[in-house]
Amino acid sequence: MRQTLWQKNFTLIIIGTIISAIGGIGLNLALTVTVFDHTQSTWLAGVYGAFTMAPTILLPILVSPFIDRFSRRKMIYRLDYLMGGFFLVFAYVTRNGFFHYYLYLAMGLVMTVNGIVYNLAYSSLFPNLIPKGMLQKGYAVGNLIYPLTSVLVLPVATLIFKAFGVSFMFSCVGVLLIVAASFERFIDYDDGASSDARVHIKTHFQDIKEGFVYLYSEKGIWNVYLFFVIMMFADSLNLLIYPYFEKHATLTLIHYSFLLSLQSAGYMLGGFIHYALKIPTHLRYGISVIVYFSFALLDATFFFMPFIIMVVAKFLLGILGMNSANVRITSINAYIDDNKRGRLNAVFQTMVGLSMIIGRLVTGWLGDHLSYGHIGILYGFLIAMGALVFIIRQRKVVSFLYNREV
Repeated sequence: MRQTLWQKNFTLIIIGTIISAIGGIGLNLALTVTVFDHTQSTWLAGVYGAFTMAPTILLPILVSPFIDRFSRRKMIYRLDYLMGGFFLVFAYVTRNGFFHYYLYLAMGLVMTVNGIVYNLAYSSLFPNLIPKGMLQKGYAVGNLIYPLTSVLVLPVATLIFKAFGVSFMFSCVGVLLIVAASFERFIDYDDGASSDARVHIKTHFQDIKEGFVYLYSEKGIWNVYLFFVIMMFADSLNLLIYPYFEKHATLTLIHYSFLLSLQSAGYMLGGFIHYALKIPTHLRYGISVIVYFSFALLDATFFFMPFIIMVVAKFLLGILGMNSANVRITSINAYIDDNKRGRLNAVFQTMVGLSMIIGRLVTGWLGDHLSYGHIGILYGFLIAMGALVFIIRQRKVVSFLYNREV
């Protein structure tokens, strides 16, 4: 009998993810626009982004042993229920157009804490719901969800936001998360979670230490993680795109939404490619190198492009980004043991989170003092140097990690 990817548990997790993605995409647009429109400062927008990400420095490490010990399935649907109620309350608070910068900072902080725990549980559970031998195809589907829903939802969400405001967006997200959790409850995967909710402090920090020791001993993963620290620092360049459009003589929120949709369309196409075609094992490293230098070039030249070329560039970055994510995630998940996955994901989240916090603060400050084009050149150069140091110079260990059967 031919094995199928679309078994019960995989189907349920995908349905839940799609529903929550629909709400999340509209919410991200609303928050980006609302915070900048009320502050008119890339610095304050950068502070908002950095402050709300502050828990990513330590929290993933502190909670990661819980992820490996307890039911990831229960964490996922309970957190969705919790955040669904939270957004409904926040919708009521902001129903008359109320905005207070510090209130939004607090809301963003709650969202980040929830997101850290949720993403650790989700990323640790998801590979176990994919049938054996279908890791690349399963991740292609998973990575396809957000770009596909973005292409379909973002234009509609933009119109709804302009017509009804941010409070209505919060209401929609709250309802959607509750619906998503109701599907996720029916996943019946036994993840071997302990029924004993106690974790001893000594054991807890021993687990954390083991995660760092394991990562440092795996030079291929270590160098890939260091490179992505640089990549995610440079990714804060996206913080400047909406301010650039808002201050432009002819570009508008509609143009901004269209640009994001085309980038998502690129991710979507990249996902379909990964679903339909399996990258030859011996080419995974070489293709990844090309992708990384392409990111450097397109980021460096982005703010010098006319709008139509910007759209093409973002579309290409979407395709390239899907390839980058799929190769990295499938390679590492195929390599590491399941009982180390939560801790390793936590270390990665901490490294990336710290990098993004610094990146948003630096980018926000630079955005108030330098031209956006010069900042893009600087960040493109950083990506290229990172690829040379951590990917090209460490070719032996990184290619061993990437060029494997998944």
